[in-house]
Amino acid sequence: MAKSKDKAVEVKYQVLQWGPCIVHLKISEDFQQKLLKGAEEARKKKKDFRSNLAGIIKEEYSYEDRKDYVDEIAQFLTVYDAAYQKWKSEEYKVKPEYILNSLWVNFMKKGEYNPPHDHSDFLSFVIFLKVPEEITKEQDEFVGNSAGPGSLSFLYGEGNRQSITYQSVKPKERDIFIFPAWIKHYVAPFYSDVTRISVSGNIMDSVKISQVRIANELAAKQAQKLETKDEGK
Repeated sequence: MAKSKDKAVEVKYQVLQWGPCIVHLKISEDFQQKLLKGAEEARKKKKDFRSNLAGIIKEEYSYEDRKDYVDEIAQFLTVYDAAYQKWKSEEYKVKPEYILNSLWVNFMKKGEYNPPHDHSDFLSFVIFLKVPEEITKEQDEFVGNSAGPGSLSFLYGEGNRQSITYQSVKPKERDIFIFPAWIKHYVAPFYSDVTRISVSGNIMDSVKISQVRIANELAAKQAQKLETKDEGK
């Protein structure tokens, strides 16, 4: 609870948490270099990943060996789990069991962008490996009421008054953002003749997958029983 500073009236209020949980962290320089090395290897082998993505970006490549990065990413997910449970004031009833389903690198250039889209898994993340100073300068000089060039924006809810329907950030090097995969998000273009390198990934929850599979199997069995019952009439 908090109190208004206005001495004429004493008002107690509480702000209720609402919406999805997004966590911002920093990766280490060592992990940054490891990811950059893997990114260049993926680029040389031209493991094109664009057919799986929404981005208007010419160079998007899949990492060859996702397992090489699992241990580090697991550390970030542990932090996300702790933050989520604190944010929701509730512990997990069933702890998620995460699987790194996909990992790819984006070499984003002048005028390229990601339109509003979401992902199909449980959690997603993006890590910014290289952010040229020219993009930061563009953002500092930008005049307007949007987040500006090269920004990352998350969309949630309806555009009503008294509500915040989006969060925008200006990514810095070694930033990682972890968020529910179903959140709509987009990346604005920048206009400097440089390349920004980011890595994105999708995380599955094997527990959720098992629960859905069991539910589907039960529903199928129930439907089969009803069909058999109808046939017997």
